[in-house]
Amino acid sequence: MFDLTACHVERTHDHKYLIRWRSFHAGQKVAVYMSDNPDQYYSGGDPGTPLLHTSGEEAVIDNPDEAVRHYFYLESEHGEGVILAERKLSLQGTPNFRDLGGYETEDGRRLKWGKLYRSSKLSSLTDIDMHYVRRLGVTLICDFRQVMEQELEPTSLGEQHTPLLASLPVAPGSSHNFIENLHNGIIAVSDAAGFMEEMNRDFVISQLPQYAEMFRLLLAGDQQLLIHCASGKDRTGFGAALILDVLGVSEDAITDDYLLTNKYLPVEQEIERLSGQFSDHTGEAVSEDILRPMLELRPEYIRACFEEIRKRYESKQHFFESALDLDDFRIEQLKDRYLH
Repeated sequence: MFDLTACHVERTHDHKYLIRWRSFHAGQKVAVYMSDNPDQYYSGGDPGTPLLHTSGEEAVIDNPDEAVRHYFYLESEHGEGVILAERKLSLQGTPNFRDLGGYETEDGRRLKWGKLYRSSKLSSLTDIDMHYVRRLGVTLICDFRQVMEQELEPTSLGEQHTPLLASLPVAPGSSHNFIENLHNGIIAVSDAAGFMEEMNRDFVISQLPQYAEMFRLLLAGDQQLLIHCASGKDRTGFGAALILDVLGVSEDAITDDYLLTNKYLPVEQEIERLSGQFSDHTGEAVSEDILRPMLELRPEYIRACFEEIRKRYESKQHFFESALDLDDFRIEQLKDRYLH
């Protein structure tokens, strides 16, 4: 058996793949396979010819084509296998483009790689990025940004690729006129961490119809989904949490995925940039004490969402059905499609 918490794929500085794993059978031989189509592994067919055999617990693999995403299948000498891919995709124009694949559910299944993605805005993708993303086969994009944000920085993957683009505007902090103030260059918040918790609670209180529509669209066909907002952290973070929760991933693992944004977004750089662009209600430059809790993610933010769900609904099943229109049959459809 492989220890899934220790199985990772990362990109090296020279664009090779570094694969690390841990086996519960120390010293066993592992065969490493590579493909640009993960369905080759999920179908249970012939995985092809292995790139190498090793008794170690890591391998560096040459990247044969940087314009294509690759997936890996590791098979032990005992016949056990695990499918792996990069969590964060290597794109120049958006730093927080991630795959939700690989997470283990509480019934022992795992999310398929290459089916469910989350990211920050797509308007800054380079031509090379767009080619790379088009090759992913995304069929549905859910954009949680406000309409004004969408109009100023449209989502596009190029004229030759037209997935279904769903505008699902989520208005965080709407109870404090936060968005209106933000457009005027003002961040009028005194307790920033408390505000972020309250904003996340508001996702549950006021914003669920947009997320329910996300699931309706997801169920409408065999979709490969990308959800995104501006930075891919708050509105997208909650959307990703809902997807993982519905598919049966534990809240601890959901929190871990949520916090990965801190690893990929340049928080210090953003603090420096925004401190010169925004003022507080007195006209003074916004302090780091205010900006930092708003730009980084903290466990208590996503936990506030789950606390609000437990407060307002009798059970997870009640929440899924009454708030997201997901009965047992629809949830099983999603699990059959996105788990293995």
